[in-house]
Amino acid sequence: MKTIFARLIGSYILIVVISLVVIGVSLSFMFNNYLFEQKERELIIKGQDMAQVVKPFLVEKVDPHDFVNMANRLDLNLGTEVWVVDKKGAVIATAANHEYCEGNYLETSELKKMQSGSISVYKGKSQYFQEPVIRVIIPIIQEERVIGAIVLYSPIEGINKALASLSQLVLTAGIISLAIAFLIGIILSRRLSRPILTITEASTLIAKGQKQVTVPTDTSIEEINQLGRTFNDMSSKVEANEERMKEFVANVSHELRSPLTSIKGFVEALIDNKGKTPEAQRRFLTIINNETDRLTHLVNDLLILSRSEEEIVLEAEDIELKDFIENVLAGFQSRAEENSINTEVISKDNFISLKIDLNSLHQIIANLVDNALKYSPQGGNVSISLVESEEMISISVRDSGLGIPERDLPHIWDRFYRVDKDRSRETGGTGLGLAIVKQLTEKNGGQVEAESVLGKGSIFSVRFPKQ
Repeated sequence: MKTIFARLIGSYILIVVISLVVIGVSLSFMFNNYLFEQKERELIIKGQDMAQVVKPFLVEKVDPHDFVNMANRLDLNLGTEVWVVDKKGAVIATAANHEYCEGNYLETSELKKMQSGSISVYKGKSQYFQEPVIRVIIPIIQEERVIGAIVLYSPIEGINKALASLSQLVLTAGIISLAIAFLIGIILSRRLSRPILTITEASTLIAKGQKQVTVPTDTSIEEINQLGRTFNDMSSKVEANEERMKEFVANVSHELRSPLTSIKGFVEALIDNKGKTPEAQRRFLTIINNETDRLTHLVNDLLILSRSEEEIVLEAEDIELKDFIENVLAGFQSRAEENSINTEVISKDNFISLKIDLNSLHQIIANLVDNALKYSPQGGNVSISLVESEEMISISVRDSGLGIPERDLPHIWDRFYRVDKDRSRETGGTGLGLAIVKQLTEKNGGQVEAESVLGKGSIFSVRFPKQ
């Protein structure tokens, strides 16, 4: 199993090795060229000097033995093999007692270069020597005619030894650098991997149910600090969600228990024949029916809330708001008339269009109207106002109820939150209506807001950006 520590170390060492190889090869190549160029330049300069010394001997056609004596002196000074050739390329004198080379001729290509007056440089093997050499041919010119040449042979062995020494030096430096890089890599990798391991361990603790788990955010690496801050934020949200989930389950259990207990009690009363008169039996059955309706509403609201949290694709479409809201309001008309509650839709503009998911908007308006009717007194008023600005469209539902205390306003959008629990149960409220409104509004890119004055009623508003 490859850990991040091992991967960091491996990557770091690989980069160092590649860098050292590239640098070593580049240095070797550059040093090799430099040494050969220096040697060639040295031979050419010395060869040109010798050509000036040899030239009088060729012009005056002096005894060849004098060439040999002079060549020997030159060879001792340079540590090279020196030949003197005539204009036809024939070797007429050699140094270092290499008389066996006398009488040999230059190759045709070399002879042509010499006769053209060009300096010839060759690097490689020669038939006269066992090891590779550098050969330089310097033409000797008299009155614009080539009358002979100086041929210098220098072994490459010295250069190869220098290159071998350089390679050994580079290799030693590379090994030392690799060892240093390995140590630095361990230090850096540990500094990088330790915070990540800390976050991993913290994640394991959260998975085991431990609370208030955080990681340090004061390391020397900003990216790790950012990761730590994100993790701590996530940890806080996970803990908060867990608390909300526990609270949600407790609330659902409580909301289910109350009607079920009531239903069970009255069913047992009927079984025990406690409802002896038709009127008592009717009253028992009516209560059972009401509690069943309450359970149905609760389950329906839970299903709606669950669907609103799913990652479903909303199908936005252009909706003419005034007509749409009047149609939704018509479904509540009989209920409003039973309580003599007046309803109206107020809009300065007859045509206001909003692009939104139709089902979401229907549920939002229905829940807000249902909430307003529940808490408006007999003979009260419920109005829905439409306001369009440059960037937003606002839908506000006003009731004429008792109002909401200021301390309760921040919580009214929470699930199962009730300002007046007893009255909410009497009106059949589940405590989920406004939570559903908030969930659907935000999912469609909108915002919710609530205002209230005790004794004068409340205003619940949803705002959506214009598209």
